[in-house]
Amino acid sequence: MVLLVFKFFHNSLLSAGINKTPVWGVIFLVIIAFTGIIFYVLILNDRNRSKAYLNEIDTLRVRIDESKAKKEVKIETVQKASFDIEKETKSIIPTENDDIVKFGEQLLQNCSRRFQAVQGLFYLKNSDGIFSFKSGYAFYSETEPATYREGETLAGQVAKNKTVLNLSAIPDNYITVLSGLGEGAPKCLLIVPIISPNNETIGMIELASFKSFSSEVEELFAYIGHKLGEKLIQSTNP
Repeated sequence: MVLLVFKFFHNSLLSAGINKTPVWGVIFLVIIAFTGIIFYVLILNDRNRSKAYLNEIDTLRVRIDESKAKKEVKIETVQKASFDIEKETKSIIPTENDDIVKFGEQLLQNCSRRFQAVQGLFYLKNSDGIFSFKSGYAFYSETEPATYREGETLAGQVAKNKTVLNLSAIPDNYITVLSGLGEGAPKCLLIVPIISPNNETIGMIELASFKSFSSEVEELFAYIGHKLGEKLIQSTNP
């Protein structure tokens, strides 16, 4: 660019009949050259700075992706490490179910021992579509728990929806647990439908605890509900 300016300036002097470049002309050319050099350096710096910014952005993007990947792997590892579903299911569901009352009691005891439930109820649906109480764990009452149909009461609605209900703030006096140390009111409740292979709710489990049930426990009991359904149907239809 500077050479073009110099050539244009020199040709202009020659066309004007001036064979020798005056001092002011030399100064002008020096200024043009100096300005051109500064302009070139600025452009070069901007390009280098832009490349540096792009490199930094790419590096940050890679680090963010790596961080997300590590977190996902960590979360997946923790969840898998929390429960071996098949192993947990086998440890909770009793092997013998000839006596349905004892089967329910053992089932609730296993749930209590594993997940710190302080009270449990086990219901089965009869041929009239009524869910009736079969077994209890740490349940004290002068009267037997009320029966219900699908859609009636909170448990009945769970039976209708066929989805585990996990509550962590149930009202006061909704459940009372008695012991030698006094009585208490659990705040957490897990209601589990027992689903048969043909997708029918044939029983219910209710577990109360002073500690909340995690989402992993909720998913585990959804699986247990289906496995219980298979076992109970097989026992009634050998």
